[in-house]
Amino acid sequence: MTHASLLSDLIDLNAALKSDGSIDLDTRKQRDRRIGQALQQRRSNPAKQLRGWLDRVQIQGWQRDGHAGGQLYRLLCVLLVIAGLASGWGLARTVLYYTGERPINVFNVLGMLVIPQILLLLFWILAALPRTIPLFSSLQSALRFLNPGRLAGRVAGLFSPHSRQGLEVIWDPGNAMVMAPAARWLFSFWSQLFSVWFNIGVLAAVSYLISFSDLAFAWSTTLNLDSAGFHRALQALSWPWHSVLPDAVPSPELIEISRYYRLEDGSLGASGAAPARAAQLGGWWPFLLAAIVCYGLLPRLLTLLVSWLRFRHHLSKALPRIAGAPELLARMNSPLVSTAARQPERPFRGVSSNDSPLQETAIAGTRCTVIDWSGAVGRGDDRQALEARLRTMGIEPLEFLAAGGARSTQQDNATIALLCRDAGAGVAVITRGWEPPLLEFVDFLHSVRARCSAQQAVIVLLWGGPDGVAERDRETWRSMLRQLKDPDLHLEVIGPLP
Repeated sequence: MTHASLLSDLIDLNAALKSDGSIDLDTRKQRDRRIGQALQQRRSNPAKQLRGWLDRVQIQGWQRDGHAGGQLYRLLCVLLVIAGLASGWGLARTVLYYTGERPINVFNVLGMLVIPQILLLLFWILAALPRTIPLFSSLQSALRFLNPGRLAGRVAGLFSPHSRQGLEVIWDPGNAMVMAPAARWLFSFWSQLFSVWFNIGVLAAVSYLISFSDLAFAWSTTLNLDSAGFHRALQALSWPWHSVLPDAVPSPELIEISRYYRLEDGSLGASGAAPARAAQLGGWWPFLLAAIVCYGLLPRLLTLLVSWLRFRHHLSKALPRIAGAPELLARMNSPLVSTAARQPERPFRGVSSNDSPLQETAIAGTRCTVIDWSGAVGRGDDRQALEARLRTMGIEPLEFLAAGGARSTQQDNATIALLCRDAGAGVAVITRGWEPPLLEFVDFLHSVRARCSAQQAVIVLLWGGPDGVAERDRETWRSMLRQLKDPDLHLEVIGPLP
């Protein structure tokens, strides 16, 4: 499974789920359950099951943008390869520019082609550390400007909307919760792709100049550094290859004879033996090539592989987590339950389904522990507005707890253990009204009822965001709650928060 094919499927799935929202829920349930039965062998791998769904589903008005997004992804990779190759070739030709008047200073070569490679590699390691480490979080953000992969994301904006809109799903702020890890490693992959070909360009230029010109190297610095000290520094720099390529470690004699002074009396050109030394001064090239390969090309090949694998991993993880994908998987893998009865049902008194003020219902004045299911209302400003709205509805919130979503079963069980400690209190569970009730939520309600007595109210509060809860979504929840046959289970709707 290549990046481009997996990326194309993610783009297609995102577009399909958006187009699918206009189809009636019952129609989607029947269609997706039928497809899910044909893909039961892939149930243990949600990403493969969703890709199989994409191959089988037909949605009116659905435009498959994945192919165009995949092509743009490949094109950006090619542009980064060309840019890296050209940049490396150009920088090496500039640093190794030699007219024969003065030798090339080894310090300039190390300072432009080797030392920055080591520093950038350290920066990459810091950026690759988990963002959960507080010490490096701010530093990681500050290092973003050193990532040419982010520039590639900006270049994508220059292409046609049909091509770029699909690819932009990765770094779209609206998908940040799910796609942020994949976007992070995509930019890292692009950055390392550029760096690998930058080093290839440098090596190509160095090899060309060494083969077809008579380069002469020397070293010169105003620092208080003698030949012995410079030799020790180069020995430390050459340690990774000193046993494999001993000829690529500068000898004390080479360092001694290539010391260069700009003053005419001390320059190499002032000595009559300078022409004889030309061949000796060219003896620096094995060391310089080994340094570029060891500190430039080889580490970048490794970081490119790591970034490639991590990007692919997070793409696979994001596929079943994008908006609408969990509900689609639930429809594919849950038994299709028909709520139609042969005889008219008796009214279920435990579920309130009207929009009348709560004071007229049986739950008016109930003190409740409020549970925010799967982060339905998780921000601090919304929490305050929510508390005020609950009081106007007649519900007195005791405390706010969290459950569902990314929390583990053990964490949810710990939340349940805190409920109904007061015999006169109930439980209110807030959930998003537009999301269909999943088996995980139903199991949670069963656990809450097992913890609380039959006389303690359990209230499901539907929150629909600024647009409120649609009647179709409310009916879906109402049908599900009826099947639980709990007379003290209530359904209420929270209006838009102020």
